[in-house]
Amino acid sequence: MGHECCGEQAERHIRLLRLLNELNVYIAEETELERALIFAGEIVRRAIGAGMCVALMEEEERNLQVWVDTDRKESRYCFVPTALASEKQVLESGTVQILYPQKYPVLVALLPLHTYRTLCLLPIQHNEKRHGVLYVFHEQEIAVERDLLEFLEGVAARLSIAVYNWRQQQDLQYQRRKLQLLYDMMAVAADADKNLEDVLELVHCQIAETFHCSHVVIGLVDEAGKRIRISNASGKVDTEWANSLTLPASVEGDRRHEEAFHTGLPVVVKDGRGDERCENAACLLDSYSGVTVPVMYKDRPLGVIYADNKECRRFTEMQLQFLTAIARQLGTVIMNVRQYEYIKTLAITDGLTGLHTRQYFSERYSEEYASAERYNMPLCLIMLDIDDFKKINDTYGHVVGDNVLVAVSRMVQRQIRTYDIVARYGGEELILLLPRTQLEDAYRIAERIRTAFRSLDFSFLITASIGLAAYPHHAGSKEELLMLADDAMYRAKHQGKDRIKIAHNKSGTI
Repeated sequence: MGHECCGEQAERHIRLLRLLNELNVYIAEETELERALIFAGEIVRRAIGAGMCVALMEEEERNLQVWVDTDRKESRYCFVPTALASEKQVLESGTVQILYPQKYPVLVALLPLHTYRTLCLLPIQHNEKRHGVLYVFHEQEIAVERDLLEFLEGVAARLSIAVYNWRQQQDLQYQRRKLQLLYDMMAVAADADKNLEDVLELVHCQIAETFHCSHVVIGLVDEAGKRIRISNASGKVDTEWANSLTLPASVEGDRRHEEAFHTGLPVVVKDGRGDERCENAACLLDSYSGVTVPVMYKDRPLGVIYADNKECRRFTEMQLQFLTAIARQLGTVIMNVRQYEYIKTLAITDGLTGLHTRQYFSERYSEEYASAERYNMPLCLIMLDIDDFKKINDTYGHVVGDNVLVAVSRMVQRQIRTYDIVARYGGEELILLLPRTQLEDAYRIAERIRTAFRSLDFSFLITASIGLAAYPHHAGSKEELLMLADDAMYRAKHQGKDRIKIAHNKSGTI
C-alpha cells in the first residue's frame, strides 16, 4: 500500500512538472499578458480542478486590479485591500497563505472567494518586487501537500516572469512609439505642404492606436483664450460636454483642463463619476477613468489631450511620460506652425491695408490666367485708383491719407466674393482679380464698388477711377490684359474721374 501511495505521488508530481513545463513554454512564446494568464488558469484547472484569479498591483498605487477570474467573466475592476486583509499580508511578507473559509473566518478582500472551501493566496513577485496576488480556489476542501504547493508556487513564479517581461516590453514599446511619433511630428511639421491639421491628425491617430482608449480627443484653445475647440476626436463628441470647455472652467463643466493648465502636468482620474472635477463630463462621455494632458508652450495654454475609458484603467508612469513628451512637442510644433503661418502672411500682406501684396497678386494672376486658358474660362481684371489722393495727403496730412487707404481697402473687400483677389498694386492703386467671371458680372462688381465710395465716413468726398478688362474678350495674353485694364483706368481718370471705363478689345472697340 505504501509503495502504491508513493507511486501515485510520484506520478502526480511528474504530471504537475509537465504542466509547469507546458506553462513555461507558452509564457516564453506569448507576448500578450492576458492570454498568458488565461492559459495559466487552464493549467491550474487541469492540474487540480481549481479556479484561479490574478490581481495585479498598479504601479505607484496601493490598489489591485483583477485581470483574470476563471469563474467570473467580468471586466477588469480594482479593489483596495484593507490593512488586515490577507492580500495585504501576502504582499508585505511575500509568503503563501492557505485558507479554509468554511471552517475559519478569513479576511480576503475579494468577497466572492469566501464561498469556496479551499483558498490559496500566493505572491506574484520578481526580484523581491511584488507584482500582485495569485488566488487559487476550490469548491472542495483539499489538503495542499508539498508537491501541490510547489506546483502552485511554480505557477506564481512563472506568472511573475510573464508580468515582469510584459511590463518591460510595454515600457520599451512606449519608448519606441514615443521616439517614432516625435520624429514623425517633426517630419510633418517640417514639410511646407503640410499644415497644423496634418500634425494633429498624426498625433491623434498614434495616441488612439497606442492606448486603445474609449475616447481620444484633442482640443485647441481659441485665439481669444476663452474656449477649447475640438479639433480631433475618436467617436462622437457630446455637444454639451464640448460647450463646457471654457477658460476659466465653469463650476458645472469639465474642470480637468484648467487644473492641467495650472500645474502643467497630466490630470489622472480614477473614477470620473465620483470626481467633482468631471462627474458631469463622465456621465456625458460614458467614461470611468482617464487622463487629461495639457498642451503648452512655456506657460501658454495651447490645447489639451483627453484619453478616457469606459472601464477602470490606470496609466503607468511610462505612459504618462509618453503622453507628456508628445504634448510638449506638440506645443512646440503648434507655435512653430503658427509663427510660420504668420510670417508667410506678412510676406503676402500689405502692412497698412491688410490687402495682398503686388508680388502675391502676380503669382496668383499667372496661375488663374493659365487655368482660364486651359479650360477656356473667362477672367477679369479691375484696376482702381483713388482720385486726387495727393491732394488729400497735402490738405489733411499723411495720417488721414493712410486712414483713407485703409477704409477704401476694407470697403472693397466687403464688395467682392470670397474667391476674388484684391491687392495693393502701388500707392493708392488697387487691383482686383476676378476668376471665372464674365465682363457683365465684373462690371456690376465695379459699379458696386464705385457706389460704395459714397458710404465712406470722411468729411470730404472720396471717389475712384476704375478700369476693367476681360479675358478672352479684350486680350490674348496676361501682359496685354493687365496693360489694357491699366489703360482703361487712366482713361476714366482723364475723362472726369469717379467713373468706370472698359478696355478696348483687339479690334479697337469696347
